[in-house]
This record gives sequence, C-alpha cells and structure tokens, in this order.
Amino acid sequence: MDTFDGRLVVITGVGGALGGGLARAFTDAGASVLGVDRVQPAEAHAVPGARYRTVDVGDDAALGAFFDEEPVPWAVVNTVGGFAGRTPLTELDPDVLLQQLRLNLVTAALITKHALRRLLPSRATASSPGLPAGAGRLVHTASRSALVTAGAGFAYSVSKVGVLHLVQMAAAEVRGSGVTVNCVVPSIIDTPGNRAAMPAADHDSWPKIPDIARTYLYLASPQSELVSGAAIPV
Repeated sequence: MDTFDGRLVVITGVGGALGGGLARAFTDAGASVLGVDRVQPAEAHAVPGARYRTVDVGDDAALGAFFDEEPVPWAVVNTVGGFAGRTPLTELDPDVLLQQLRLNLVTAALITKHALRRLLPSRATASSPGLPAGAGRLVHTASRSALVTAGAGFAYSVSKVGVLHLVQMAAAEVRGSGVTVNCVVPSIIDTPGNRAAMPAADHDSWPKIPDIARTYLYLASPQSELVSGAAIPV
C-alpha cells in the first residue's frame, strides 16, 4: 500500500539534488508531488508524475499567493538553502552573513508562515484526497553545522541554528492541532556539488539521498503524528 495515498506534498527547493531526490522518493511512495523552485528543473531532472511551479520562496507576497492558489497540502517539505564556507571571524563579511540568513532562515520562516496558515484552519473543505481536518506535516532541513561548529563557517552555522529554533517554536505553536513540525539534520550529502567541492573526500561513505529520504518520508507521513519539534540527525 502506498504510504501517502495520493496526498499532496509540496517540496520547496526541488531544483537542488536533495529536493529532486525527495520528489522522486515521495512520488514513489504514492504522494502527489508539487515541486517549487525559482526556476523549472531541466526536463532530464523532472520526475514523471510530479507537477512544478516557479516561486521565489524569499518573496513573502509571491509565496503567500502560491499557497493560496493551490489546494491545502498534506505536507510541506523544505530543502531550500545555501552554503558558505569557514572564514575567521576577524574577516567576517556582513554581506555573506545576511545572505546566509536570507537563504536559510528567512526562507524557512516564510515557508513556515504560509504553510501553517494553510494547514491550521479546518481542512474539511480541502480538495486533496484523504485529508482529515486538523492534520498535516511540515519538515525543514537544518545542518549538523548548527550543532557541531568545528570547521563550520559562522554565517552558515548560525543561519541553521535559527532553523532549529524556528522548528521548536513552530511545533510549540501548533501543539494539539494535529499538525507537526520537524526537521532533518544532515551531516553531509553525497551530491555532485559536494563531490566537486571536496574531490579528495571518501565519497562512498557519505549518506546517499535515497537513504536520507527515508527520514523525510517518515516525518511527513500520517504515521508520525506523535513526533513534533524533533531534529533528526542523518
């Protein structure tokens, strides 16, 4: 039996390696996937059966309009983010800090705002199938750099700390509603971009996207109703 039974799952950042891999994993699990990114994925990377829309998730008005135009989703899975490497604090570039906060924290906060705005009211009239009133899932992506700072860049690390704090506060706000808010905390992911950035690393030991996807699938599933406010390391 398919885990999601046609339920609508919105995946933001679907143009990236993780987002694209999750689109495939959720489609295979029976979800109706709606992928969101600033640009449409190339045809070769589009997942058969998934639907795509171009939205700037850093634009509050555009993101709000997107959520209002689409049916109420069962789950929203956020993989949007950016990375900045380590520099000494004596060389901190405030523009890089602001960029990382916008890419990682502001986008997550706006996605939380509009996802919960749609998830929390009565869902009895939602047009997606199999949606009980007062239920839904929001899953963010943080980073091990938020917890283990050795070797991490301050701007990237602190922006991901903000995501962890956001998840805790959002989970507290929705407690008792049937909506849950959690995040996945990857160490490093085996992607073409990460391989190119670290060509001498032991790539075979890195977590693969299909393996990481299982954690997202669980947190976004109907079976995870007792888990909220969690930061799951992978």
